[in-house]
Amino acid sequence: MIPGITFRQIETFYWITRLGSFSAAAARLATTQPAVSGRIRDLEELLQVQLFDRSGRASILTARGRDFLEYAERFISLGDELRDRLGVYQAMSGVVRVGAADTVALTWLPRLVSEISRRHPGIDVELVVDLSLNLQEKLRGGEIDIAFLVGALTEPDFETQPLGAVRNAWMCSAALDLPEEPLTARQLASWPVFTHSRGSHQHRMVQRWFAAEDTRPARLHGCTSLATMIRMTAAGLGVSVLPPGLLGSEIGTGQLRVISTVRPLPANHFVVVRSTRPPAGTCKVIADLAVAVAATDPAFMAPNREAVDLRLDDAQPAALPPRRARAGPV
Repeated sequence: MIPGITFRQIETFYWITRLGSFSAAAARLATTQPAVSGRIRDLEELLQVQLFDRSGRASILTARGRDFLEYAERFISLGDELRDRLGVYQAMSGVVRVGAADTVALTWLPRLVSEISRRHPGIDVELVVDLSLNLQEKLRGGEIDIAFLVGALTEPDFETQPLGAVRNAWMCSAALDLPEEPLTARQLASWPVFTHSRGSHQHRMVQRWFAAEDTRPARLHGCTSLATMIRMTAAGLGVSVLPPGLLGSEIGTGQLRVISTVRPLPANHFVVVRSTRPPAGTCKVIADLAVAVAATDPAFMAPNREAVDLRLDDAQPAALPPRRARAGPV
């Protein structure tokens, strides 16, 4: 290694290339943009090469910069591997960008964040709650590091672990005059349907469910928020595909009821997808912890539930919000 070069300089260079700008790297590393610029200036002086083309507004690598990136990635990966091998989990620190589908956000995500804070107080979590479709794109674009969603990524830069399945059912307001006997898709098609936005996993699932009986709903409303769908359904504005395991209170109080159908709906199979690029070691720890936390949630039919043993505390901190969705204002 060239004398004078520090790991912090290499790490800063890596995050600029990963995030696309000096300012984004500064935010990621919890420092200032002048500090980031100074590290790169010192690194270029030590290497005696120009790493970035500064003629435009974007941070574009030079040919020598692209060569150096390969070595920088090796250094970052070795740092993660060393920390992982030595088991220095308690010393983990930095910002991890976490994405979650709203089903996760309305169930066990608060407990996961609490466990991360308790076990690894040096880790700061930035949360993004979005549709699985959008979270996949954010993973590909490097905007988040790890995500809990429906649908795995098959690209080589990502690893996937199962979290469990969540049962779906057609639901409506108890005030709607729908028959109690099992309904066909054709019978249900006359009612307005609320689902996630076009292109999402749920939107495609709903279309396939109706298409299996060669029919389609008269009105299909898209929505990006599960909480909003719950509210619209409870208000009697239509029917929705919802996870009844999240809505025990609403079903118990009569705000919502499950619609019996001739053909059941498939469950949503949730996974945790994490990048294998830095901070891969930290993401692996969070992914394993998420599997354990999800296994304790009654709404998730978790795989190998009995095999999970991370000694999770049974008691949740009093400050955590309720773990079940409510159909109140969003």
